[in-house]
Amino acid sequence: MDQNYIDKQVQQGKVIVVINKLVYDLTDFTTRHPGGFKILEKYNGFDVTRQFEVVIRHSEKAKEMMKEFFIGSFQDRRQKVSWDHIRSNKENLYIVIQNNLYDCTEFADNHPGGKEILQLYKNQNATEAFKRLGHSQEAREKMDLYKIGELEHKKAEGNSQRWLLFFIGLVIAYIYKSIAY
Repeated sequence: MDQNYIDKQVQQGKVIVVINKLVYDLTDFTTRHPGGFKILEKYNGFDVTRQFEVVIRHSEKAKEMMKEFFIGSFQDRRQKVSWDHIRSNKENLYIVIQNNLYDCTEFADNHPGGKEILQLYKNQNATEAFKRLGHSQEAREKMDLYKIGELEHKKAEGNSQRWLLFFIGLVIAYIYKSIAY
């Protein structure tokens, strides 16, 4: 199961959450949830691992009860990708934020800031714009569900890394010498 599956289930009125990469259908549990329906509604379609284990430390009994609602494993489609791969994309709405690749195709129509802002950054790095707009913690948690890859880091060719280390060493030596005298 991936985020597309979860989104479709939520649109059909289901209450679906992800905890530790496991997917749970809590639809039949909403009226019995001790925290009430509102909290389930708030996190419907999200990865709630942090809320479940850290924010509200659920009991062992609650964890055992979750087995009843288990419907599958969350498919983590993360891969190392190159800028060439991203730029060659014609179909999907890919956006890069902090060296992570997100497929926003399915989410675009539901983006609170509008589909247009996402399309503006298609196949580009949107890190600065994302930071400037001050997204909520909820938005940051949700975006992890759309992460499909990470930018691969190419190793520097030749001796460029050695030259950089040599230059840094010279700067440190100069600073040390200036302070010492």
